[in-house]
Amino acid sequence: MAFSKHVTLTLDQKIEIIKLMENGQNYSMIAEKYGIGKSTVGDIKRNKEKIMKFVSTTERGPGIRKTLKELENLVLENALFIWFMQQRRRHIPISGEIICEKARLFHREITKQEDGFTASRGWLNNFKHRHGIRRLKITGEKLSCDEASIEPFRNELQRVINENNLDLEQIYNADESGLFWRILPEHTLTSSHEKNAPGRKIRLE
Repeated sequence: MAFSKHVTLTLDQKIEIIKLMENGQNYSMIAEKYGIGKSTVGDIKRNKEKIMKFVSTTERGPGIRKTLKELENLVLENALFIWFMQQRRRHIPISGEIICEKARLFHREITKQEDGFTASRGWLNNFKHRHGIRRLKITGEKLSCDEASIEPFRNELQRVINENNLDLEQIYNADESGLFWRILPEHTLTSSHEKNAPGRKIRLE
């Protein structure tokens, strides 16, 4: 007797199945497409509202999670992911080390405890897996800096110079900033929604 391989569906796949059922697809065709039994399709239909509600309450969407079980550190998890998405909207490169350090900081702020959470490599891998976070190469200089903010900065700098009677020798020279620009990271962690990871141009004057 042949035994079929057990298939564990992701939430993303369950959402796809719900949409297929809503479009009139029959159970047999869905079961064959995903390699599952018709009873599993029926279970997904019965839990439709629970699945859709869970996905709608989180910005990250279904991702690649396979369970509706809430995490023990849910407040930390949500705070960290919101922070991560905010940084990525600004196209700031994020590494695993940065995520771990931010997680430790959030844990201290939330629990008021200095230890007890290490944000280990295993934890980081699980965090990335839960949210569909992946590593992409930063693709050159596609985005320009906000040049509209340059003029207000120049005016403020001139005001400080005038108020403090500074001369040019007292003003920091950033001619060598290009050296630091060259050592910026070439890769970044990105959300599952990002198709690429554009960098930013830098303007040195």
